[in-house]
Amino acid sequence: MCLFIAINFSEETKNKLISLREELRSKSQRGNFSRNENIHLTLVFIGEVSPKKADKIKAILDTVTIEPFEVSIDRLGTFSRGTLWWAGLREDRKLMDLQHKLTGELTAAGFQLDKRKYSPHVTLGREVVTDLKPWQIDPFSETVTSIELMKSERLKGKLIYTVMN
Repeated sequence: MCLFIAINFSEETKNKLISLREELRSKSQRGNFSRNENIHLTLVFIGEVSPKKADKIKAILDTVTIEPFEVSIDRLGTFSRGTLWWAGLREDRKLMDLQHKLTGELTAAGFQLDKRKYSPHVTLGREVVTDLKPWQIDPFSETVTSIELMKSERLKGKLIYTVMN
């Protein structure tokens, strides 16, 4: 199963992100836009693991204490030569410390993780074809109080993210 650790947003924050996505969609020729229920912030992408290793990840997460902190979504941007659009988060020390802690714990437990520098963002669309350039947005924030282990799978052609309990 394909797993990642994420921050799932409140409905209010999700709705703001959905509005940004819809503005992008309305001004694009085409794209693969994130489904409403899949909008999240990935902290650590783990990848394919066995059910036994999933239990190991859950045990690690059980040891992580989350002190509430605020994240701020403050810009739009692109990767992949402008075809992957995202909403970016200000690099907050508490967010970055949490991401580093999780990465460190998982690496110490033997998981092979991506070595690229973490760039906190929420994917709005992939393979987007548009003449738009990223535009200025009004920043908005949310208080983070929890993280979740998520499973990613494709069912009937749709990418589905499910919280692993």
